[in-house]
Amino acid sequence: MPGSEQEYRYWGRLASTFHEDNLYVVGPNIYPEVKEWLVGEFGDKDTVLELGCGTGFFTEMIEGSVRSVTATDLAPKMTEQARERLEQYGNVAVQMEDCYKTSFEENAFDAVLMGNLIHIVIDPIAVLKESYRVLKEDGRVVIVDLTGYGMGFLNKMGLGIRYLRRYGKPCSYSKNLRPDKVAAMVSEAGFVVEELKLIGNDTKAVCLRGKKVE
Repeated sequence: MPGSEQEYRYWGRLASTFHEDNLYVVGPNIYPEVKEWLVGEFGDKDTVLELGCGTGFFTEMIEGSVRSVTATDLAPKMTEQARERLEQYGNVAVQMEDCYKTSFEENAFDAVLMGNLIHIVIDPIAVLKESYRVLKEDGRVVIVDLTGYGMGFLNKMGLGIRYLRRYGKPCSYSKNLRPDKVAAMVSEAGFVVEELKLIGNDTKAVCLRGKKVE
């Protein structure tokens, strides 16, 4: 089974309650800080491709700050949920795409957004290289990835228990990524890392911006 198919089957089964489950597992406190950072990474002339949009949670955070968002996911049930969530926004299009090999031409977008994607794909480098391909010269990859790195023992244990309650055993290829590991993968795919930070108190998120340099 191709990696992308294995992944979308795993996550697609969770689509109907994914948003509520995610908030339960992670907690709501991290997301205002994530949104504040994300909004600052985009401009009103940006055309954005989002890979692994899920039900459109991160799409909704940025849609008011950009020219357009093409939100994509390979799981049919996720894209259905995203369309329902995002249909009110005239600058958002939702479609099915494989993040390893999209249908878009080279140099098509100003930015690529990955929200909570890079740690759950089997081959992150391949996904990052596909992002590089579809970006314009000087385009940016913008990554937000929740992590247990930097969390206290009790907070990390609580996160793990909540995850098991809602999602069950993590998939075998799921990764808990440190900021330096995310930066190393982005660099390996050809990007120059321009910003890297770890945000959050009880729950942590790696935030990174990389630039495409020909």
